[in-house]
Amino acid sequence: MEGIEKNKRVVEVRTDDRIRLMSAVLAATDYPDASQARKKHGTHPHARGTRRLVAEYTHHPATHAMQVLLDQNIPMASIMNYAMRLTLPNFAIDEDVPRWVPPRWHEHLQKFYEATDLGKWWTEEGDHWETALRHLREAYAHVDLYTFFRPFVGEVVEQFVFMPNICYPSDQTIGFRIGGHLITIMPPPMAWGDSPPWPYKDDPGLAYRAALHEYGGMLMDAYMRQHEEVIGPLAEKPLPLDDKFLAAHSTWHEQFLNMFRAAVTAMFLEDAVSALEAKSFVQYMQKVEQLGTLPNVVTLLRRYLEDQKSGKYETFASYLPVFAKQLKVARTISQR
Repeated sequence: MEGIEKNKRVVEVRTDDRIRLMSAVLAATDYPDASQARKKHGTHPHARGTRRLVAEYTHHPATHAMQVLLDQNIPMASIMNYAMRLTLPNFAIDEDVPRWVPPRWHEHLQKFYEATDLGKWWTEEGDHWETALRHLREAYAHVDLYTFFRPFVGEVVEQFVFMPNICYPSDQTIGFRIGGHLITIMPPPMAWGDSPPWPYKDDPGLAYRAALHEYGGMLMDAYMRQHEEVIGPLAEKPLPLDDKFLAAHSTWHEQFLNMFRAAVTAMFLEDAVSALEAKSFVQYMQKVEQLGTLPNVVTLLRRYLEDQKSGKYETFASYLPVFAKQLKVARTISQR
């Protein structure tokens, strides 16, 4: 990717035992079977091994609490956010916890951790984790997400953290904000059917897509809330997007957010990976996600970057009213 600064800020790639603990508890619930029911896929050997390790703890209080949360459809991001608030090694938690958190869950989690001897298990499985970390660190060493986002949201003050997860969930990427960190947790790239997942190094573009989606969404969500005086009037008029896409995302805020995520992902892939990778992503978004006007959005955002660099626009917020008008014109022309 051209234009990377020598002293660029890097994405922090690491593991966290609190996240790995939650993954192990998930292995003792019905989550693995439910994820296979949603879509058949092979899992990492570490995930299968963890499931065998915790098989006798399906009725443990920590497991029961997790199962209740799953049955209540508590978002996985909320569960992992809670985990990151635990203080190790004593598993302390502040008193200001969400109402959905089961009573004394932190105590049950500590007992689960000790009973299963997870610390020893993670040490034995260290090579698997180190391989995942190495692959992702190599991928992120060559790109600069902080500089990429700057023209859209200003200086990024948060730290990007990217965590591989070779346990569970094996079928979804998770993103959340905690303190000054934006965290993305990603399973290995899913293969087909019962095939084992690909190594992270085999397709770094998928890791970039996960990061752009999660970080971009969190950054732009905060940016839009900070510029409500601009967003408010714009949200009174529907975005010129496909009806199916609009129906899938009920609010103007959500529609714009997902459109932005897709556009910056396509732009980044073209710049950091290849034009072919970007084209494949755009085609997927058009056919599967019904975002047919994505090429127009990309064109307009690229034009904004040029105009912003030349001084025509000081901020993305100052460009947004123009963007809405230009997108409507571009969509009208493309439909002729």
